[in-house]
Amino acid sequence: MQHLNQHTFCRRPGSPRGMSRTAFIAGLAMWTLVLGALYLVAVRKLSNDSAQTEVSQADGAKQPRQETELEPIEATQKTVIISFPSRELPEFEFPESAGGTVSRESMKGKRWLANFIFTRCAGPCPLMTRDVSELHRLVAQSNPDFRFVTFSVDPGYDTAEVLQKYAETFRADQERWKFVTGDETAMHDFIRRGFTQYVQPNLGDLRKPGFEVAHSNRAVLVNEEGVPVASFVMTISEDVAKLRRIIEGKGDFPKPDPGLTFSATSGENPTVPLTLVPVAEDSDTESETTDGNKADDTTLPETPQARNRKIDELLPTWAANMPTINACLNSACIVLLLSGLGAIKSGNRIRHRNLMIVSFLVSVAFLVCYLSYHEVLYRFTQYRGRGFEGSIWATRVYFTILIPHVILAALVPILALRVFYLAFRERWPEHRRLAKITLPIWLFVSITGVVIYGMLYHWPWRNAPALLGVLDSLKGSV
Repeated sequence: MQHLNQHTFCRRPGSPRGMSRTAFIAGLAMWTLVLGALYLVAVRKLSNDSAQTEVSQADGAKQPRQETELEPIEATQKTVIISFPSRELPEFEFPESAGGTVSRESMKGKRWLANFIFTRCAGPCPLMTRDVSELHRLVAQSNPDFRFVTFSVDPGYDTAEVLQKYAETFRADQERWKFVTGDETAMHDFIRRGFTQYVQPNLGDLRKPGFEVAHSNRAVLVNEEGVPVASFVMTISEDVAKLRRIIEGKGDFPKPDPGLTFSATSGENPTVPLTLVPVAEDSDTESETTDGNKADDTTLPETPQARNRKIDELLPTWAANMPTINACLNSACIVLLLSGLGAIKSGNRIRHRNLMIVSFLVSVAFLVCYLSYHEVLYRFTQYRGRGFEGSIWATRVYFTILIPHVILAALVPILALRVFYLAFRERWPEHRRLAKITLPIWLFVSITGVVIYGMLYHWPWRNAPALLGVLDSLKGSV
């Protein structure tokens, strides 16, 4: 360590300096501008553009993120069987993006899938459209007569021209996949009455860019007679897989249910299929549910697991990969710092200088990526960070590492810049004293950054009951 501090950036008499102070300062300013520009591009442009191709369930929809299908519950008293209504769709006719119209008569004799989106959606619409696009591609050969119809729930903005560009983005074969617009009132009324799906313009504080309309995330399967026979939650992978099997002909196509029937004359108690959504009690606020009824808007206390599931659903793939990139940058910084230490120990001062400069630039790149990730995370999910899913003892260890990591990480850029400044000014005694503090802190921050990434994203105890049992036994012994 003494060699590192005493000889850092030393040069032999008569040897070339390698980099002047002016060149270093100019280069640092240039890199700062370049990385700042990359930050603006990553956050402001990519977060908006990528929302058109990959994003999942959004908070603005004001509806359950996930619906858990339960086994039918045996009723203890005679009651009713509630099922998807089997009535034929009402008369409709709406213009499509490629010209012409889509109507009940034009769709007669064909099986088709209806889904509901809007193009400026910053929530689940692009993900649902991507899944429909995949279904439409898969059945191009196996079931070419099957049709897809995408209804815009924001037709005031989604004109035929806008929808046409949206269709081109997803490479739609518009003979088999129609994109429909029209009058907003008529469209919303048709979606509610015909498909019994929720749709409502957001108003007041709820109306934010990308969240102009709250609507159902379901797609509805319609038979040859124009009768809706089943609906599928397009933000649940199991539902999408089930729908795919039906469209590909690997599963039975649903038949119309009798709708609402009573069992008064039946000697047996009927079964009632239920979908349960947990809500909190004692709430004074109400909101619209997907059925258009008033419901409690307060949710139960959120667990880290629930938060992480929402983040995984909402965050685009390109943004979800950023923590791995950050961990790689931290790992590279560790290698560079240790290599720089080895270089000065062996007396190679020029190599040491270059490695330390590269270490600093890698740390700057990490900082830009880290800030960009958390800004994107908040834009898509309204969360500032991911939750740790370990046990109570593991959580204490996690925060014991995290808190000093965060505090010391704020000091590293200041200390590193000061060390570089003292070296270029050739103020070696001061440089030596500060470097003895800076290098351990820098290494600690880089190493703990990788450890924190591993604990957040690859924590082994979540899937290792045996280890959890060991922790519990240790807890009991303490």
